[in-house]
Amino acid sequence: MPYPMERASRLGHVPVVNSQAVRDAFSRWQVAQAAPSDLGLVESLCHPLETLPNAQASDDVRFAITVDGSDTEVEATREHPTVKVGYVRVAASFVDLSKLHASGVGEFVDPALLREAHKHAAFDGALPGSGLVMPGFTGVDTWRQELDRLLAGTKFDDESPLTLADMLLALHGTPDASATTISLRRCPTCGVKDAELPGGAITVPKAGTTCPACQAPVFLGDALRTHEEYLPEGSNQSALTRVMLVAERLTSLGYMQVLHRDPHGADAMRRTLFITDGPLALHGVVAPLKRRFQDYLGDLTAAAAASGSPAAPLVVGVEKSGRFVEHSELIKTMIPEGSVMALSSEYINRITGRPADHQYGVDEFYGRRFIYRTRAGSTLVITVPPRPGITPYGTAAGEDIASYPTLRPICEVLDRVQTRLYPNAVIPVALAHSAASLPLGVGQSVLRAMGQDLLGLRRTTQIVQRGPFPGALSR
Repeated sequence: MPYPMERASRLGHVPVVNSQAVRDAFSRWQVAQAAPSDLGLVESLCHPLETLPNAQASDDVRFAITVDGSDTEVEATREHPTVKVGYVRVAASFVDLSKLHASGVGEFVDPALLREAHKHAAFDGALPGSGLVMPGFTGVDTWRQELDRLLAGTKFDDESPLTLADMLLALHGTPDASATTISLRRCPTCGVKDAELPGGAITVPKAGTTCPACQAPVFLGDALRTHEEYLPEGSNQSALTRVMLVAERLTSLGYMQVLHRDPHGADAMRRTLFITDGPLALHGVVAPLKRRFQDYLGDLTAAAAASGSPAAPLVVGVEKSGRFVEHSELIKTMIPEGSVMALSSEYINRITGRPADHQYGVDEFYGRRFIYRTRAGSTLVITVPPRPGITPYGTAAGEDIASYPTLRPICEVLDRVQTRLYPNAVIPVALAHSAASLPLGVGQSVLRAMGQDLLGLRRTTQIVQRGPFPGALSR
C-alpha cells in the first residue's frame, strides 16, 4: 500500500503487462458466463407466456408499489478517515398504472395526470461506523443500540402506526397474528447458547430483555445479527447494506400486511404489483430470515387463494445490475420475445463457475430467478416466489415452472411499464430509485459535513451555496 501522498511511477504498469506469468495465467482462463454455443440449451429452458396459467390476472392490476433503498458510509472527517458514519435511505413508490398510461394518451404527455399517478414515501437513518461510540459503550454495543432504535422509531409509512420493529415481529408470526417475541440462539454479549440456558432460547420482546446468564441487555435488533459483522476498525459497509436490505423487505411486507388486514383489502391486493429492487434473497448473517419471508408470503398467497385470487399477491424482484443481468444481455437474441427462460440450477452453476451439483440459492433465496425477454425485445432478470409449500431452490418442484402461478401476470404487467430511461428498466423501479438514491459526489460531501457539524468536529468539507437557499449547508 502506498503512503497517503505517494504517487506511482507513470511506467509502473509496464513490468506487469510484459510479464510472461501474467500472460500464461490469462491463457488458462475463460469467461464462465459466456453465451453457450448450443442454442438448443437456451431454447429448451424458454417458455412462451401464452403457455403459462392465469392469463387474465394481469388485466386487473392497477397499482404498483416498489421499494428501493440506498446506503453509503462516509468519513466523518478527512483528518480521521477511519471514523465513519453510515446512512440509510429507503423509499416506497406508489404508481397508479391506469393514470400513468392515461397521461401518455394523445400527442403530448399530460404532466398533471403523470404527477397524480406517482407518490412516494421515504425514511432515513444513520448508524455508527468504526470510531463512533456512545459514552460508556463499546463500538459494537453502540451499533446494536442504534440499530434497535432505528427499527423501533422508524415507520415505513407516515400514515401507518407500524414501525420496522413491528414488521420484524410480524415476520416471525403470521399475516393474521404477529409474534410478540423473537428467539435468539446466542447472547450477543457473553455468547452463551440457548442449549446452555435453563429456559432455552433468549426470547426478546419489542422493548428488549436481559441475558439470563450475564444480565447484559438484549435488543430486538439483535435478531438481524449484523453486530456479528461489525468492525471496530475498518469499513462497516457490509453490515450497513444488510440493514438496508432487511428494511426494504420489511417495508414491502408492511404494505402487504396493511392490505391483508383491511376488511376491503383483498381486492386491492389482487390489483397491486409489489416490486422489490434486487433479487428476493438475503445473504450473510441475515440469510436465515429468508425462511420467514418465504413462509409469510406463502400464508398471504394461501389467504388470497381462499378469497378467490389464485395469482395474488404479485411479488417480484427486479435486478438492475449484476452477473445475471450481464448474462441476459449475452443471450438475449437466443430467447424469443415474450418468453420466459427458467434458469435451472445446473445452468446457474455453469454460468457462475460453480460445481454442477452445487446447491445454489438454497439458503438465501425466497424466490427463483427467471430471465424474461419482453415483447419490446429487452430483457428483465426477475425473481418470483413459488406457490406455498415449495422452496425455490434445492427441490424438483422448485425447478418446475408450474410452481410459479404468478409468473405470467407479473411479466405481462412489466411489459406495460417499460421505460427507455435506463437499459432494461421499468418505470416503477426507476421512480423508486430516484426517491431513494443517495448521490455519490456532492451528496456524500453534504453528508460528511452534516456529520462533522453534529459530532462537533472541525469542518473540512466545503459546501458551496448557490442561489437563494438559506437552509443550505455552508462553510
